[in-house]
Amino acid sequence: MPLLEKLLSSGDQGLHDLVEAGSALFDCPMALVSVLDNDCQRFLARRGVDADQTPIEQSFCRVAVAQDRLLVVPDTHLDVRFRSNPLVTGEPQIRFYAGAPIRVRPHPDAPAQGIGAFCVIDSLPRTFSKADSARLISFARGVEAMLQSRLSSLALSEDAVLLKAMLADKERAERQFRQAERLTSIGCWRLDLASEKVVWSEGIYDIYGIPFGGTQNLDDALAYYEPEDRTRLEAALDSAMRTGKPFDLELDLVPSSSSLKRVRAVGEPELEDGRVTALIGVLQDVTERHRSIAELDKRANTDEVTLIASRHKFVSYIDARVDLAKISRERLALMLIDLDHFKQVNDTLGHAAGDDVLRAVAMVLRSPWLKGSLAARLGGDEFALVITDPGLIAGLSELAEKLVGELRFPRRSPAGTITVSATIGCSELIGTSDNRHDLLQRADRALYRAKAQARGTYWVDIPRRDLDNAA
Repeated sequence: MPLLEKLLSSGDQGLHDLVEAGSALFDCPMALVSVLDNDCQRFLARRGVDADQTPIEQSFCRVAVAQDRLLVVPDTHLDVRFRSNPLVTGEPQIRFYAGAPIRVRPHPDAPAQGIGAFCVIDSLPRTFSKADSARLISFARGVEAMLQSRLSSLALSEDAVLLKAMLADKERAERQFRQAERLTSIGCWRLDLASEKVVWSEGIYDIYGIPFGGTQNLDDALAYYEPEDRTRLEAALDSAMRTGKPFDLELDLVPSSSSLKRVRAVGEPELEDGRVTALIGVLQDVTERHRSIAELDKRANTDEVTLIASRHKFVSYIDARVDLAKISRERLALMLIDLDHFKQVNDTLGHAAGDDVLRAVAMVLRSPWLKGSLAARLGGDEFALVITDPGLIAGLSELAEKLVGELRFPRRSPAGTITVSATIGCSELIGTSDNRHDLLQRADRALYRAKAQARGTYWVDIPRRDLDNAA
Protein backbone atom coordinates (compact mmCIF):
# COMPACT_ATOMS: atom_id res chain seq x y z
CA MET A 1 0.00 0.00 0.00
CA PRO A 2 1.58 3.37 -1.02
CA LEU A 3 2.59 5.71 1.79
CA LEU A 4 -0.13 8.32 1.11
CA GLU A 5 -2.87 5.67 1.00
CA LYS A 6 -1.68 4.30 4.35
CA LEU A 7 -1.90 7.73 5.96
CA LEU A 8 -5.34 8.45 4.48
CA SER A 9 -6.79 5.02 5.24
CA SER A 10 -7.08 5.45 9.00
CA GLY A 11 -8.25 8.54 10.88
CA ASP A 12 -6.54 9.80 14.02
CA GLN A 13 -8.39 12.05 16.50
CA GLY A 14 -5.01 13.16 17.82
CA LEU A 15 -4.30 15.01 14.54
CA HIS A 16 -7.60 16.87 14.77
CA ASP A 17 -6.81 17.77 18.41
CA LEU A 18 -3.43 19.19 17.34
CA VAL A 19 -5.05 21.24 14.57
CA GLU A 20 -7.60 22.64 17.06
CA ALA A 21 -4.83 23.42 19.58
CA GLY A 22 -2.66 25.05 16.89
CA SER A 23 -5.53 27.24 15.68
CA ALA A 24 -6.22 28.38 19.25
CA LEU A 25 -2.57 28.89 20.26
CA PHE A 26 -1.69 31.03 17.23
CA ASP A 27 -5.15 32.65 17.11
CA CYS A 28 -5.50 31.71 13.42
CA PRO A 29 -8.93 30.75 12.03
CA MET A 30 -7.42 28.08 9.75
CA ALA A 31 -5.00 25.24 10.51
CA LEU A 32 -4.12 22.13 8.46
CA VAL A 33 -2.15 18.91 8.37
CA SER A 34 -1.45 18.45 4.65
CA VAL A 35 0.11 15.65 2.61
CA LEU A 36 1.26 16.04 -0.99
CA ASP A 37 0.05 13.76 -3.79
CA ASN A 38 1.14 13.82 -7.45
CA ASP A 39 -1.47 16.31 -8.60
CA CYS A 40 -3.08 17.60 -5.39
CA GLN A 41 -2.59 18.50 -1.75
CA ARG A 42 -4.82 16.50 0.62
CA PHE A 43 -5.68 17.26 4.27
CA LEU A 44 -5.42 14.66 7.03
CA ALA A 45 -6.94 17.15 9.51
CA ARG A 46 -8.27 20.67 9.06
CA ARG A 47 -9.97 23.56 10.82
CA GLY A 48 -11.66 26.51 9.16
CA VAL A 49 -11.29 25.02 5.65
CA ASP A 50 -14.19 23.33 3.85
CA ALA A 51 -12.29 21.55 1.07
CA ASP A 52 -10.45 18.29 1.77
CA GLN A 53 -7.87 18.91 -0.97
CA THR A 54 -6.51 21.57 -3.36
CA PRO A 55 -4.60 21.38 -6.67
CA ILE A 56 -0.87 20.88 -6.13
CA GLU A 57 -0.01 24.05 -8.08
CA GLN A 58 -1.96 26.12 -5.51
CA SER A 59 -0.23 24.51 -2.52
CA PHE A 60 1.77 26.68 -0.14
CA CYS A 61 2.89 23.56 1.74
CA ARG A 62 4.77 22.15 -1.25
CA VAL A 63 7.11 25.16 -1.05
CA ALA A 64 7.79 24.42 2.64
CA VAL A 65 8.48 20.76 1.77
CA ALA A 66 10.69 21.69 -1.20
CA GLN A 67 12.85 24.06 0.87
CA ASP A 68 12.77 21.58 3.82
CA ARG A 69 12.38 24.31 6.43
CA LEU A 70 9.78 26.57 7.99
CA LEU A 71 7.96 28.79 5.48
CA VAL A 72 6.48 32.07 6.78
CA VAL A 73 4.60 34.46 4.45
CA PRO A 74 3.60 37.55 6.51
CA ASP A 75 1.55 39.07 3.66
CA THR A 76 0.78 37.11 0.47
CA HIS A 77 -0.06 40.32 -1.40
CA LEU A 78 3.60 41.33 -1.07
CA ASP A 79 5.06 37.96 -2.12
CA VAL A 80 5.45 37.42 -5.88
CA ARG A 81 5.26 33.63 -5.37
CA PHE A 82 1.74 33.73 -4.01
CA ARG A 83 -0.04 37.00 -4.74
CA SER A 84 -1.70 35.56 -7.91
CA ASN A 85 -2.61 32.25 -6.25
CA PRO A 86 -6.38 31.51 -6.52
CA LEU A 87 -6.41 30.80 -2.77
CA VAL A 88 -5.20 34.39 -2.25
CA THR A 89 -7.31 36.16 -4.85
CA GLY A 90 -10.40 34.05 -4.01
CA GLU A 91 -11.67 32.03 -1.08
CA PRO A 92 -10.37 31.55 1.56
CA GLN A 93 -8.55 34.89 0.92
CA ILE A 94 -5.19 33.78 2.39
CA ARG A 95 -3.07 36.74 3.54
CA PHE A 96 -0.83 35.00 6.08
CA TYR A 97 0.72 31.52 6.00
CA ALA A 98 3.19 29.71 8.25
CA GLY A 99 3.99 26.04 7.66
CA ALA A 100 6.57 23.60 9.01
CA PRO A 101 7.40 20.54 6.87
CA ILE A 102 6.47 17.05 8.11
CA ARG A 103 8.94 14.22 7.55
CA VAL A 104 8.39 10.46 8.11
CA ARG A 105 10.23 7.23 7.39
CA PRO A 106 8.20 4.97 5.07
CA HIS A 107 10.19 2.03 6.48
CA PRO A 108 12.42 1.76 9.58
CA ASP A 109 15.59 1.64 7.45
CA ALA A 110 14.51 4.32 4.98
CA PRO A 111 15.59 7.97 5.26
CA ALA A 112 13.00 10.51 6.42
CA GLN A 113 11.18 12.21 3.57
CA GLY A 114 9.02 15.34 3.46
CA ILE A 115 5.39 14.47 2.82
CA GLY A 116 3.47 17.62 3.77
CA ALA A 117 3.25 20.33 6.41
CA PHE A 118 1.56 21.53 9.60
CA CYS A 119 0.40 25.06 8.89
CA VAL A 120 -1.64 27.93 10.31
CA ILE A 121 -3.41 30.40 8.01
CA ASP A 122 -5.12 33.77 8.42
CA SER A 123 -7.12 36.02 6.10
CA LEU A 124 -5.26 39.00 7.56
CA PRO A 125 -1.51 39.80 7.29
CA ARG A 126 0.43 39.31 10.52
CA THR A 127 3.91 38.99 12.00
CA PHE A 128 5.41 35.75 13.30
CA SER A 129 8.05 35.82 16.06
CA LYS A 130 10.95 33.43 16.64
CA ALA A 131 9.01 31.97 19.58
CA ASP A 132 6.01 31.42 17.29
CA SER A 133 8.28 29.68 14.78
CA ALA A 134 9.67 27.37 17.47
CA ARG A 135 6.16 26.50 18.67
CA LEU A 136 4.96 25.75 15.13
CA ILE A 137 7.93 23.45 14.54
CA SER A 138 7.06 21.67 17.82
CA PHE A 139 3.54 21.08 16.49
CA ALA A 140 5.02 19.61 13.29
CA ARG A 141 7.22 17.27 15.33
CA GLY A 142 4.12 16.13 17.23
CA VAL A 143 2.36 15.37 13.94
CA GLU A 144 5.41 13.45 12.74
CA ALA A 145 5.36 11.31 15.89
CA MET A 146 1.67 10.47 15.38
CA LEU A 147 2.07 9.64 11.68
CA GLN A 148 5.19 7.57 12.32
CA SER A 149 3.36 5.65 15.02
CA ARG A 150 0.47 5.03 12.62
CA LEU A 151 2.84 3.77 9.90
CA SER A 152 4.59 1.52 12.41
CA SER A 153 1.27 0.07 13.55
CA LEU A 154 0.21 -0.56 9.95
CA ALA A 155 3.59 -2.11 9.25
CA LEU A 156 3.12 -4.39 12.24
CA SER A 157 -0.26 -5.53 10.92
CA GLU A 158 1.23 -6.22 7.50
CA ASP A 159 4.14 -8.05 9.09
CA ALA A 160 1.71 -10.24 11.05
CA VAL A 161 0.18 -11.47 7.78
CA LEU A 162 3.65 -12.10 6.41
CA LEU A 163 4.69 -14.03 9.50
CA LYS A 164 1.77 -16.44 9.16
CA ALA A 165 2.99 -17.32 5.68
CA MET A 166 6.47 -18.02 7.01
CA LEU A 167 5.63 -20.65 9.62
CA ALA A 168 7.76 -23.18 7.73
CA ASP A 169 10.77 -21.22 8.88
CA LYS A 170 9.70 -20.76 12.53
CA GLU A 171 12.98 -19.46 13.89
CA ARG A 172 13.28 -16.79 11.22
CA ALA A 173 9.65 -15.74 11.66
CA GLU A 174 10.04 -15.37 15.43
CA ARG A 175 13.18 -13.29 14.99
CA GLN A 176 11.48 -10.92 12.55
CA PHE A 177 8.43 -10.64 14.79
CA ARG A 178 10.66 -9.73 17.72
CA GLN A 179 12.34 -7.05 15.62
CA ALA A 180 8.94 -5.61 14.73
CA GLU A 181 8.02 -5.51 18.43
CA ARG A 182 11.19 -3.62 19.29
CA LEU A 183 10.75 -1.11 16.47
CA THR A 184 7.18 -0.28 17.43
CA SER A 185 7.34 -0.78 21.24
CA ILE A 186 4.49 -3.29 20.91
CA GLY A 187 3.90 -6.68 22.50
CA CYS A 188 1.21 -9.34 22.03
CA TRP A 189 -0.80 -11.11 24.74
CA ARG A 190 -3.39 -13.88 25.08
CA LEU A 191 -5.64 -14.48 28.10
CA ASP A 192 -7.03 -18.01 28.46
CA LEU A 193 -10.39 -17.67 30.20
CA ALA A 194 -10.44 -21.19 31.64
CA SER A 195 -7.09 -20.89 33.48
CA GLU A 196 -6.91 -17.05 33.76
CA LYS A 197 -3.31 -17.32 32.59
CA VAL A 198 -1.84 -14.66 30.33
CA VAL A 199 0.78 -15.56 27.73
CA TRP A 200 3.00 -12.68 26.69
CA SER A 201 5.39 -12.07 23.82
CA GLU A 202 8.81 -10.66 24.66
CA GLY A 203 7.60 -7.15 23.86
CA ILE A 204 5.17 -7.21 26.80
CA TYR A 205 7.96 -8.18 29.21
CA ASP A 206 9.99 -5.24 27.88
CA ILE A 207 7.11 -2.83 28.53
CA TYR A 208 6.54 -4.21 32.04
CA GLY A 209 10.27 -4.13 32.74
CA ILE A 210 10.50 -7.73 33.98
CA PRO A 211 12.62 -10.70 32.77
CA PHE A 212 11.25 -12.76 29.91
CA GLY A 213 9.77 -16.17 30.60
CA GLY A 214 6.66 -18.19 31.27
CA THR A 215 3.04 -17.25 31.73
CA GLN A 216 1.57 -14.61 34.00
CA ASN A 217 -1.38 -14.81 36.35
CA LEU A 218 -4.05 -12.25 35.45
CA ASP A 219 -4.07 -10.65 38.93
CA ASP A 220 -0.29 -10.28 38.83
CA ALA A 221 -0.46 -8.63 35.39
CA LEU A 222 -3.15 -6.20 36.55
CA ALA A 223 -1.16 -5.24 39.66
CA TYR A 224 1.15 -3.04 37.55
CA TYR A 225 -1.62 -0.54 36.69
CA GLU A 226 -2.63 2.53 38.65
CA PRO A 227 -5.78 1.73 40.73
CA GLU A 228 -8.20 3.79 38.65
CA ASP A 229 -6.83 2.43 35.37
CA ARG A 230 -6.84 -1.13 36.71
CA THR A 231 -10.56 -0.75 37.36
CA ARG A 232 -11.10 0.48 33.79
CA LEU A 233 -9.09 -2.41 32.33
CA GLU A 234 -10.91 -4.99 34.46
CA ALA A 235 -14.26 -3.60 33.29
CA ALA A 236 -13.13 -3.78 29.63
CA LEU A 237 -11.92 -7.37 30.07
CA ASP A 238 -15.17 -8.37 31.76
CA SER A 239 -17.23 -6.77 29.00
CA ALA A 240 -15.20 -8.53 26.30
CA MET A 241 -15.63 -11.88 28.06
CA ARG A 242 -19.39 -11.49 28.47
CA THR A 243 -20.38 -9.73 25.26
CA GLY A 244 -17.50 -10.27 22.87
CA LYS A 245 -17.00 -6.49 22.65
CA PRO A 246 -13.43 -5.41 21.73
CA PHE A 247 -11.69 -2.60 23.63
CA ASP A 248 -9.04 0.05 23.02
CA LEU A 249 -7.78 1.96 26.09
CA GLU A 250 -4.92 4.24 27.13
CA LEU A 251 -3.71 3.48 30.66
CA ASP A 252 -0.98 4.37 33.15
CA LEU A 253 1.32 1.44 33.97
CA VAL A 254 4.04 1.35 36.62
CA PRO A 255 6.87 -0.95 35.40
CA SER A 256 9.05 -2.72 37.94
CA SER A 257 12.27 -1.12 36.73
CA SER A 258 11.37 2.37 35.40
CA SER A 259 9.10 5.35 35.82
CA LEU A 260 5.41 5.59 34.91
CA LYS A 261 4.54 4.61 31.35
CA ARG A 262 1.53 5.38 29.19
CA VAL A 263 0.34 2.30 27.29
CA ARG A 264 -2.33 1.56 24.72
CA ALA A 265 -4.13 -1.74 25.41
CA VAL A 266 -6.16 -3.28 22.56
CA GLY A 267 -8.08 -6.54 22.94
CA GLU A 268 -10.74 -8.64 21.24
CA PRO A 269 -12.36 -12.05 21.81
CA GLU A 270 -11.11 -15.36 20.45
CA LEU A 271 -14.08 -17.56 19.57
CA GLU A 272 -14.50 -21.30 19.46
CA ASP A 273 -17.85 -22.59 18.17
CA GLY A 274 -19.29 -19.14 18.76
CA ARG A 275 -18.14 -19.07 22.39
CA VAL A 276 -15.52 -16.69 23.83
CA THR A 277 -12.66 -18.89 25.05
CA ALA A 278 -9.84 -16.37 25.20
CA LEU A 279 -8.96 -12.73 24.71
CA ILE A 280 -6.10 -11.66 22.46
CA GLY A 281 -4.54 -8.28 21.88
CA VAL A 282 -1.55 -5.99 21.82
CA LEU A 283 0.03 -3.55 24.26
CA GLN A 284 1.97 -0.54 22.98
CA ASP A 285 4.21 1.87 24.87
CA VAL A 286 2.92 5.33 23.81
CA THR A 287 4.66 7.29 26.57
CA GLU A 288 6.55 9.68 24.30
CA ARG A 289 3.52 10.44 22.13
CA HIS A 290 1.43 11.05 25.27
CA ARG A 291 4.08 13.41 26.68
CA SER A 292 4.28 15.32 23.40
CA ILE A 293 0.52 15.82 23.28
CA ALA A 294 0.42 16.79 26.96
CA GLU A 295 3.19 19.34 26.40
CA LEU A 296 1.38 20.81 23.40
CA ASP A 297 -1.83 21.00 25.42
CA LYS A 298 0.05 22.73 28.25
CA ARG A 299 1.50 25.28 25.82
CA ALA A 300 -1.93 25.97 24.35
CA ASN A 301 -3.46 26.51 27.80
CA THR A 302 -0.62 28.40 29.52
CA ASP A 303 0.53 31.95 28.86
CA GLU A 304 4.23 31.83 28.00
CA VAL A 305 5.32 34.93 29.94
CA THR A 306 3.22 34.75 33.12
CA LEU A 307 2.59 30.96 33.31
CA ILE A 308 -1.06 31.57 34.19
CA ALA A 309 -3.97 30.47 31.98
CA SER A 310 -4.00 31.55 28.33
CA ARG A 311 -6.98 33.07 26.49
CA HIS A 312 -7.74 29.59 25.08
CA LYS A 313 -7.87 28.08 28.58
CA PHE A 314 -9.93 31.02 29.88
CA VAL A 315 -12.63 30.55 27.23
CA SER A 316 -12.99 26.79 27.79
CA TYR A 317 -12.91 27.20 31.59
CA ILE A 318 -15.49 29.97 31.83
CA ASP A 319 -17.84 28.12 29.45
CA ALA A 320 -17.63 25.05 31.68
CA ARG A 321 -18.16 27.11 34.85
CA VAL A 322 -21.16 28.94 33.36
CA ASP A 323 -22.78 25.60 32.46
CA LEU A 324 -22.05 24.24 35.96
CA ALA A 325 -23.37 27.38 37.66
CA LYS A 326 -26.65 27.11 35.75
CA ILE A 327 -27.11 23.51 36.86
CA SER A 328 -26.02 23.94 40.49
CA ARG A 329 -27.39 27.51 40.88
CA GLU A 330 -24.00 28.56 42.25
CA ARG A 331 -22.74 32.13 41.88
CA LEU A 332 -20.05 33.03 39.35
CA ALA A 333 -18.26 36.35 38.88
CA LEU A 334 -15.78 37.77 36.39
CA MET A 335 -13.23 40.56 36.62
CA LEU A 336 -11.59 42.11 33.55
CA ILE A 337 -8.34 43.85 34.44
CA ASP A 338 -6.46 46.37 32.26
CA LEU A 339 -3.04 47.68 33.27
CA ASP A 340 -2.54 51.45 33.21
CA HIS A 341 0.74 53.00 31.94
CA PHE A 342 2.08 49.56 30.98
CA LYS A 343 3.00 50.72 27.46
CA GLN A 344 5.06 53.52 29.00
CA VAL A 345 7.14 50.92 30.89
CA ASN A 346 7.67 48.93 27.70
CA ASP A 347 8.61 52.01 25.67
CA THR A 348 10.87 53.53 28.33
CA LEU A 349 12.46 50.55 30.11
CA GLY A 350 12.12 47.81 27.49
CA HIS A 351 10.09 44.64 27.09
CA ALA A 352 12.06 42.75 29.74
CA ALA A 353 10.89 45.27 32.34
CA GLY A 354 7.36 44.99 30.95
CA ASP A 355 7.48 41.20 31.28
CA ASP A 356 8.57 41.58 34.91
CA VAL A 357 5.45 43.67 35.55
CA LEU A 358 3.24 41.08 33.85
CA ARG A 359 4.73 38.35 36.06
CA ALA A 360 4.19 40.48 39.16
CA VAL A 361 0.52 40.88 38.19
CA ALA A 362 0.19 37.13 37.71
CA MET A 363 1.72 36.49 41.13
CA VAL A 364 -0.92 38.69 42.79
CA LEU A 365 -3.74 37.00 40.81
CA ARG A 366 -2.50 33.60 42.04
CA SER A 367 -2.57 34.67 45.71
CA PRO A 368 -4.06 32.14 48.18
CA TRP A 369 -6.61 34.68 49.39
CA LEU A 370 -8.26 34.52 45.95
CA LYS A 371 -9.27 30.96 46.86
CA GLY A 372 -8.68 29.14 43.61
CA SER A 373 -10.01 31.82 41.25
CA LEU A 374 -8.75 31.23 37.70
CA ALA A 375 -6.33 33.92 36.58
CA ALA A 376 -5.76 34.32 32.83
CA ARG A 377 -3.82 36.64 30.57
CA LEU A 378 -6.03 37.54 27.63
CA GLY A 379 -3.26 39.29 25.71
CA GLY A 380 -0.99 42.32 26.01
CA ASP A 381 -1.82 44.07 29.28
CA GLU A 382 -5.29 42.49 29.66
CA PHE A 383 -6.07 39.96 32.40
CA ALA A 384 -9.16 38.18 33.69
CA LEU A 385 -10.14 36.59 36.99
CA VAL A 386 -12.95 34.00 37.16
CA ILE A 387 -14.27 33.86 40.73
CA THR A 388 -16.22 30.87 42.07
CA ASP A 389 -15.86 31.25 45.85
CA PRO A 390 -19.25 32.40 47.30
CA GLY A 391 -17.61 34.49 50.01
CA LEU A 392 -15.45 36.42 47.55
CA ILE A 393 -18.44 37.01 45.25
CA ALA A 394 -20.54 38.25 48.16
CA GLY A 395 -17.89 40.93 48.76
CA LEU A 396 -17.06 41.67 45.14
CA SER A 397 -16.59 45.41 45.69
CA GLU A 398 -14.25 44.81 48.65
CA LEU A 399 -12.32 42.26 46.60
CA ALA A 400 -11.95 44.67 43.66
CA GLU A 401 -10.81 47.44 46.02
CA LYS A 402 -8.16 45.15 47.53
CA LEU A 403 -6.92 44.12 44.10
CA VAL A 404 -6.68 47.73 42.96
CA GLY A 405 -4.46 48.33 45.98
CA GLU A 406 -2.33 45.22 45.41
CA LEU A 407 -1.89 45.80 41.67
CA ARG A 408 0.33 48.86 41.85
CA PHE A 409 3.90 48.53 40.59
CA PRO A 410 6.18 51.60 40.64
CA ARG A 411 9.15 51.43 38.26
CA ARG A 412 12.01 53.92 38.21
CA SER A 413 12.97 55.40 34.83
CA PRO A 414 15.31 58.20 33.67
CA ALA A 415 12.25 60.45 33.36
CA GLY A 416 10.99 59.62 36.85
CA THR A 417 8.83 56.95 38.46
CA ILE A 418 6.25 55.15 36.33
CA THR A 419 3.48 53.50 38.36
CA VAL A 420 1.62 50.71 36.63
CA SER A 421 -1.86 50.38 38.13
CA ALA A 422 -4.94 48.30 37.34
CA THR A 423 -8.45 49.30 36.29
CA ILE A 424 -11.04 46.62 36.93
CA GLY A 425 -14.54 45.89 35.62
CA CYS A 426 -16.64 43.33 37.54
CA SER A 427 -19.80 41.42 36.65
CA GLU A 428 -21.74 38.44 37.98
CA LEU A 429 -23.69 35.70 36.22
CA ILE A 430 -27.44 36.33 36.24
CA GLY A 431 -30.00 33.56 35.99
CA THR A 432 -30.12 30.53 33.71
CA SER A 433 -30.44 32.51 30.48
CA ASP A 434 -27.07 34.21 30.98
CA ASN A 435 -24.02 33.04 29.02
CA ARG A 436 -20.31 33.80 28.65
CA HIS A 437 -20.99 36.56 26.13
CA ASP A 438 -23.38 38.33 28.51
CA LEU A 439 -20.95 38.03 31.41
CA LEU A 440 -18.03 39.37 29.35
CA GLN A 441 -20.10 42.18 27.89
CA ARG A 442 -21.17 43.44 31.31
CA ALA A 443 -17.63 43.17 32.70
CA ASP A 444 -16.29 45.05 29.68
CA ARG A 445 -18.94 47.74 30.13
CA ALA A 446 -17.99 48.04 33.82
CA LEU A 447 -14.32 48.31 32.85
CA TYR A 448 -15.15 51.15 30.45
CA ARG A 449 -17.05 53.00 33.18
CA ALA A 450 -14.16 52.56 35.62
CA LYS A 451 -11.71 54.00 33.07
CA ALA A 452 -14.05 56.90 32.41
CA GLN A 453 -14.03 57.92 36.06
CA ALA A 454 -10.29 57.39 36.75
CA ARG A 455 -7.49 54.95 36.01
CA GLY A 456 -6.57 52.64 38.89
CA THR A 457 -10.20 52.24 40.03
CA TYR A 458 -12.96 49.66 39.63
CA TRP A 459 -16.62 49.41 38.75
CA VAL A 460 -19.00 46.63 39.75
CA ASP A 461 -21.83 45.99 37.29
CA ILE A 462 -24.98 45.21 39.30
CA PRO A 463 -28.02 44.63 37.08
CA ARG A 464 -30.59 46.06 39.55
CA ARG A 465 -30.68 49.82 38.96
CA ASP A 466 -31.34 50.65 42.60
CA LEU A 467 -28.15 48.83 43.59
CA ASP A 468 -25.90 50.29 40.89
CA ASN A 469 -22.60 51.05 42.60
CA ALA A 470 -19.12 52.14 41.68
CA ALA A 471 -15.78 52.42 43.38
